[in-house]
Amino acid sequence: MRTLLLMTGLSLLTTVSACTDSAGELKDPPVLKVTSPQRSLIQDRAGVIVVTGTVTPNEISGERIEKVLVNNVQATVAADGSFTAAVQVQPGATLLHTTARDAAGQEANDTRSIHAGELRPVGANIENAITAAVSKEAFAKMSAAAGPMIEGIDMAAMLAPLQPMVHMGDETGEDCAFARMYVDDVNMANAEISLIPTNAGLQFRAQIDGLDIPGRARYSVACLDGSNTLRIKATRVVVGGTLVVTANGTQGFKTTLTNETVQITGLDIQASGLPGSIINLLRLDTAAGFIISKAMPFAMEPMMNKALGGLSGPQTMNVMGKSLIMEVDPTTIDINSDGALVTLSTKVLLAGSESSRGFIFTDNGMPTMDAGTGMQIGLADDLANEMMAEVTAIGMLNLEMPAHGGTFDTTKIAMTLPPMVSADPADGKMKVILGDMMATFMNQDVPVAKAAISAAIELQIVPASNGYGIAVQLGTPVTHVDVLDDVVNTSRLTEVDLARATEVCLAGQITAISKLLTSIPLPAVAGVQMRNMSIGSDDGYVMVRGDIE
Repeated sequence: MRTLLLMTGLSLLTTVSACTDSAGELKDPPVLKVTSPQRSLIQDRAGVIVVTGTVTPNEISGERIEKVLVNNVQATVAADGSFTAAVQVQPGATLLHTTARDAAGQEANDTRSIHAGELRPVGANIENAITAAVSKEAFAKMSAAAGPMIEGIDMAAMLAPLQPMVHMGDETGEDCAFARMYVDDVNMANAEISLIPTNAGLQFRAQIDGLDIPGRARYSVACLDGSNTLRIKATRVVVGGTLVVTANGTQGFKTTLTNETVQITGLDIQASGLPGSIINLLRLDTAAGFIISKAMPFAMEPMMNKALGGLSGPQTMNVMGKSLIMEVDPTTIDINSDGALVTLSTKVLLAGSESSRGFIFTDNGMPTMDAGTGMQIGLADDLANEMMAEVTAIGMLNLEMPAHGGTFDTTKIAMTLPPMVSADPADGKMKVILGDMMATFMNQDVPVAKAAISAAIELQIVPASNGYGIAVQLGTPVTHVDVLDDVVNTSRLTEVDLARATEVCLAGQITAISKLLTSIPLPAVAGVQMRNMSIGSDDGYVMVRGDIE
């Protein structure tokens, strides 16, 4: 068996079709057959795996076998050509590369995949799936973006659960002496927000210029009921205090303002239709500051949920035409004078994937977080692997692609294992491993050739499509193609040509997986961009770090 190793860019992938021009076969390599482990093996533990097989000289060259390597571990080769190698397999996905070399330097190769570790059902909770470190410099940038965001919030809808916002004398209900004020809206000409991390929380300051609060009052004086409209205006309102951010389960983050201070300039109360006793009872001279001090924490919650990666309740999103239910549960948030550190647990379930065999869970530790002067995000490989197991289960990665002008008219790709994000044992980089995809080349519904495709694809981090935050996508694949002998190759194409013909299908897989990965809700704030991004790995996490602009 021969493995063709291909490195290809995506631009090339989109142009390759069923080739008819031969690049020439390898000359007289040894005859290699790996008998164990089987392709697409899933086992419940990592550790040592024994690779066995046979290797014999090519009948034409007759060159003796020099050595057999399995992932750079030299195998023991017996006189009859049988060989054995014991290879250490780490938790996750591993590609087993077997290379047989003869004295003339000719090589035969076999690449197959193994998944090792604890198998968990899809939809399971991934603890600490996302971690984020946010620097104090990043909070300064977020502050600048917060003002325009608050100006655009539908305050009436946001404050509806708090109505009536001001009320007195109605502790036991509306009786003969009570007053209630309902806020219809909160309008402002300009909002400036300051967020400074401290050991007690976020030092908060909101300056609202051109405040305009239309409202209405319902009241009773001496058992005579009444109602009227009113309006509170102020040239400027400044609210300060400590914004305390806490985890709020599946609702994301909760923000509360403590130690409030309020300064009001240019107060204008328009309530000519209200009795003076009701104006005094409602304390309209301080109502503007009270309303803003209550509204600001509510307004900050959606921004904090975006910035720190939380979602408000379970969310259903469309991923490649399928419904994906995602639940993000903040578990811890630690704010100090250097910034904030956040961890979030996550559940994801793609509609129809409940029949999946599950995904390989790897017991990760916690990564070392350092935001520098920007942000750092850690994405657990288990979260991505759970999602990829789900899309595999419903067949979204099984492809059938037509080919024109060659000796086959269709290529069918079937996934035998879900893709997995795993650390490459050679360089430690996090990569997506596609193992033992079966490509069957058909001509008028008759198989004419078959190949097993395995690939390792580096992860890349790019700006999100909206210009804010980041997205995960795939880089250039390193592909291994084994032409199999369980279907006799009657395509009249060389093994090199068949290997090249698989690239179009692989491009389709990469596109689908990239779309899936970009749906992961990584922290992002409107108006704040990440630049100079770098990617690394730490204890089972894909680590992304960047500056904030």
